[in-house]
Amino acid sequence: MGERSNETWDIARHRRAAVLAGLSSSHLAVRPDGGLLAGDNRTATLPGGNTTGRDPFQGGDIGALAFAPDGSLFAAGDQTGRVTLWDRTVRQREGSLPNVFPALADGTADTLQDDTSEAVSALAISPDGSTLAVGGEAGGLQLWDVASQQPLGRPLTTPGEPIDTVAFGADSGTMYAGSAHVPLQRYPIDPSKAVVTVCARTGGNGLTRPQWQRYVRDVPYREVCAH
Repeated sequence: MGERSNETWDIARHRRAAVLAGLSSSHLAVRPDGGLLAGDNRTATLPGGNTTGRDPFQGGDIGALAFAPDGSLFAAGDQTGRVTLWDRTVRQREGSLPNVFPALADGTADTLQDDTSEAVSALAISPDGSTLAVGGEAGGLQLWDVASQQPLGRPLTTPGEPIDTVAFGADSGTMYAGSAHVPLQRYPIDPSKAVVTVCARTGGNGLTRPQWQRYVRDVPYREVCAH
């Protein structure tokens, strides 16, 4: 068998542009301006394909990679559930986010990683650059505030399937998560839209204090529906 390689293609002309034998990565992400391709431990300038070696982005096996839609930020998630943020050139580290997924039950986690950690399997940064979505191989789904590098609430409710892909709507107010065996999941994350949804489902009465404590325990109780 020959050495594994990656290829770049010219979509407009429907032809292969370059063979990147020096990249050899299982996970790839292209910067939106088309000038840089990032792999597990190397980057390649495009379209020429000159590769530059990098240390593993955070000392662990990579699970997912993603550039921000404007190309200003790059995110790399690993098998221990951590995410590292980098600048647009993937040279300057901008921050590191710890694993906030709930601990996995014994025997659930991959034996190649920490016995209780959930690996990152999907990443996406919102179009406005404010929110990072992190999907996990055990169905975990967590939103992060990019500016403060803090989690936004608790992990979202999912069907429990491994998260294969995450994406944001154009207005950054809706997030989608895809898995192999369940329908595409849609999450309204714009606060104003969330309030409208809650009020509609409660007949305009809003959440009771016990319901608020159950679902929004990190925020002090307040009435959000106009009577």
